[in-house]
Amino acid sequence: MTNPSTRPFVLHVDDEPDDLRTWEEEVRRQGLLDLEVCHPQEIGEESLRNASLVLVDFRIQHWSERANAPALALRPPNGLAVLTTLQEAADELDATRPRAYALYTAVIQDVARELVHQPHIVARAHNLDWVFEKNGAADSVEGRAQRVAELANAVATLPKDWPGEKSSTATAALHTWLDLQKSAPWSDAAARAVRRCRPPIHEFAEHTLGMGVVRWALHKILPYPTFLLDDAHLAARLRVSLSSLRVSSESHEFATLFGLAKYQGKLASFAGRRWWRAGVEHAIFEAAPESPGDIRALHDVLKERIPGLDCQAAPRLFPVLGKQFNTKDDLATEDAIVEVRPDDWPTFADEAWALRSDLEDAPELKAVAVDVEEE
Repeated sequence: MTNPSTRPFVLHVDDEPDDLRTWEEEVRRQGLLDLEVCHPQEIGEESLRNASLVLVDFRIQHWSERANAPALALRPPNGLAVLTTLQEAADELDATRPRAYALYTAVIQDVARELVHQPHIVARAHNLDWVFEKNGAADSVEGRAQRVAELANAVATLPKDWPGEKSSTATAALHTWLDLQKSAPWSDAAARAVRRCRPPIHEFAEHTLGMGVVRWALHKILPYPTFLLDDAHLAARLRVSLSSLRVSSESHEFATLFGLAKYQGKLASFAGRRWWRAGVEHAIFEAAPESPGDIRALHDVLKERIPGLDCQAAPRLFPVLGKQFNTKDDLATEDAIVEVRPDDWPTFADEAWALRSDLEDAPELKAVAVDVEEE
């Protein structure tokens, strides 16, 4: 396989490659990356060497050579085992190229086993970068292709040699990857917030060729409220309804006030839109500098400048987790919530919350709910 293109290359391994022709056509139609779909028996050394991202199906049932192999060690039971072999083989071929490894499966429940079906949690448990759901309701084939391309590009654009020996050069590399602009008036505050999230930018980043940074972003930053906020946490901060923010955030009026706070770095849309927390706080202060911290003054400005936002009277609003730790579409008031502490929730992230009324129907939430009386 020859890959002269400057676009990132993805090797996609499946035991029924003909079933992925529609997927293959969509990826190629977008023109964001080069893709090869092949059976595990047909993986070539050059393809594996050149890949920025390796995708493997979890269920591998149609592989006669494996079934007839004489030794148990030659019969990998599923895609997880195949990925482990490919990781080691890729390093033997070229140990200087960073690569991401992910499952592409329709049965995330089988991969998750007893875990909640969150891709970053399942991937972390299996030493993978991500788990893509091939039939997931969260995105279309087109959206999934864009996300695969975004991950491959995030890997392909890592520095050739991660400069981890000095704090200044390592930090500069991270800020470039995150697209944290020094010219932003809130860049120093954002940099401090990034540092509090313990990015692995020194020896670990060097050892992993920068992939430690990619995995940190995928597993510890994008899924949680840290120095980046999703739409739900932005709506809660502004005390507006989430539905109205989702509509209004596409407007020119919203972009005028908060556009500079929109995260534009690598993986910017991989898990949905994100906002720099420091940029949001700066925009809020600039909107009502004479009354910092006064939500009524902020709402007066928002009603005037972004009339589509539905401002809420509650003194505080909270994003809440539902079943499988998915963020719900409605924000909650303080009297309706309880704190929850999922096992993998980072200590540097904001607290997590759930509706008290949801606990009985969601055992995974009830198990991690904080008993206020015991605190």
